[in-house]
Amino acid sequence: MLRITAITCLALLLNSADAAQYRSPYQLAANKDGSKVFVLNHESNEIAVLDTAADTIAASYPVGVQPNSMVLSPDEKSIILATGGYRGKLQILNLESGKIEKEVPAGHTPCGLCLSPDGKRLYVCNRYTDDIAEYSCPELKELRRFAAIREPRGSVITPDGKSVFVINFLPNDPADSFDVASEVTMIDTSSGTTRNIRLPNGSSSLHGICISPDGKYVYLTEILARYQMPTTQLERGWINTNALSIIDAVGGEYINTVLIDDVDLGAANPWGIAISPDGRQLYIAVSGTHELCVIDAEGMLKKLSALPKTQEEAKAAGAYENRGSYSSATVAEVPNDLAFLVGLKKRIKLKGNGPRGIAVCNNKVYLGMYFSDTVDQVDLSNPTVPKISEIALGPAQEQTVERKGEMYWHDATTCFQSWHSCASCHPDARVDALNWDLLNDGLGNPKNAKSLLQSHLTPPAMWHGVRKTSAYAIRTGFRHILFAVPNEQVCDDIDAYLHALVPLESPRLVDGQLSESAKRGKELFESKRLNCIECHPGPYYTDMKLHDVNTKASFDRRPDFDTPGLVEVWRTAPYLHDGRYVKMRDVFAVGKHGDVSGDVEGLSDQELDDLTEYVLSL
Repeated sequence: MLRITAITCLALLLNSADAAQYRSPYQLAANKDGSKVFVLNHESNEIAVLDTAADTIAASYPVGVQPNSMVLSPDEKSIILATGGYRGKLQILNLESGKIEKEVPAGHTPCGLCLSPDGKRLYVCNRYTDDIAEYSCPELKELRRFAAIREPRGSVITPDGKSVFVINFLPNDPADSFDVASEVTMIDTSSGTTRNIRLPNGSSSLHGICISPDGKYVYLTEILARYQMPTTQLERGWINTNALSIIDAVGGEYINTVLIDDVDLGAANPWGIAISPDGRQLYIAVSGTHELCVIDAEGMLKKLSALPKTQEEAKAAGAYENRGSYSSATVAEVPNDLAFLVGLKKRIKLKGNGPRGIAVCNNKVYLGMYFSDTVDQVDLSNPTVPKISEIALGPAQEQTVERKGEMYWHDATTCFQSWHSCASCHPDARVDALNWDLLNDGLGNPKNAKSLLQSHLTPPAMWHGVRKTSAYAIRTGFRHILFAVPNEQVCDDIDAYLHALVPLESPRLVDGQLSESAKRGKELFESKRLNCIECHPGPYYTDMKLHDVNTKASFDRRPDFDTPGLVEVWRTAPYLHDGRYVKMRDVFAVGKHGDVSGDVEGLSDQELDDLTEYVLSL
């Protein structure tokens, strides 16, 4: 029987006539003199070259399927690309010939490329194998691998080449703990040692990273979620805030996190970030609200450095007595301060939809508008009155309902005060690894965010099955999470987007097939001894019923929970309804999950490993 894999489906989709019409600019990179901006078009599988003097597309080069990232060589004669999903590849595009001159295999969904200053070392984030690979250039020979935390998405290297900083997209903590946060992995390129820099509680969805020209500061974009709060309101960032974090690149220490929202207007889903050549200005592509946020980095750092570190120091300085002169009294208050950047930032509304990639050329900022298939140019020669123009990447195309649904999924302007979008809690329509106290099943019993993959095929929705279908859950989500009146056409389009989602192949597979360990685990899974298949039958590995499997926790009001499907469960940690287990093996070994109907207690260590391997291969 022919097995149609997820990556095969994706390749067919991306090469179809309907899919290829969309460019979906994902990353931008400018050359040194600012005469060209290279545009990585994620869905049309090409690199477009924008002539900044004429503001037109001067050339276009075909590249591999699903390009995720690119980096320009120091001599500007070639671009190194990361492409593909499960069978990822690295490619070298010769800009003189326009041809791919070299291609080698890479990890699962390679992305987040950075190149050493001398061009001799390439660092690649392998998103779904949770590691960073180092390659020699131009040979593209793999030299070393470094462990990341979870879904490494972007990287930068210091100007001296001594340290690489990598953003981990999601937290990897028990979701029922008191501190759940993403981390930044720092690599010492000489010794090969790594250490992790923890961000504030609630940090997740890290999209962008850049480094100051002097190599002193690393800046990154994130969502700073207030998951500890019940979702009763949105005002003043009650549920989600959107932020910029700063790291001391020399000492490798966390400095602080600054909110880019306004007091009454969210700046949802910050994505790409860039810095001016003199290091004085930061530029953030605010994807959810279709804006460019310009921040006075110099003024921000000066203000942060002047803040007292302790309450005692703040009292001695009179910070508490003269609150009108201070937006934060101590450094610890900054991540909760919506007014900290007042007078230090400017939000500029763009023409297109969904800015992601960003590049700076002299006094101009270029942004790739993912859903508009355009590049917006913001001329800041007169910062008081910026000029915005729009450059088409190709002929305008009519959007399919699926494309519209994906656009609305990421659009925070449908939310009251634009604090977040559907993608804020469900990036890629999957999980943010946080527990949320939604009100549909009562107050005070938080539940782990669920993936929406195949949700329309596996009703009911929500952990207690309180929504009969995913379609109904989308509409109630507009009312009770976005605090907006649902538009039926918008909801229909979102339904179509969710229905079109394709599972990714598990990184546990070997050449697309179950490993020997997973095959043994499959036998255990289907055996009468464990009887896992009774509640988790194929093809979605759920019987779509509620069961009491002895997982009720202290905050839960009832013991029965909807049986989750197991397709793509390898990317939806932490596990169980309250996310108490980070590792799937602990679900069986510690939680004894399945002991209601099977002999989980009697499994040997090898059998636990095999069962875990199979489940994580689905």
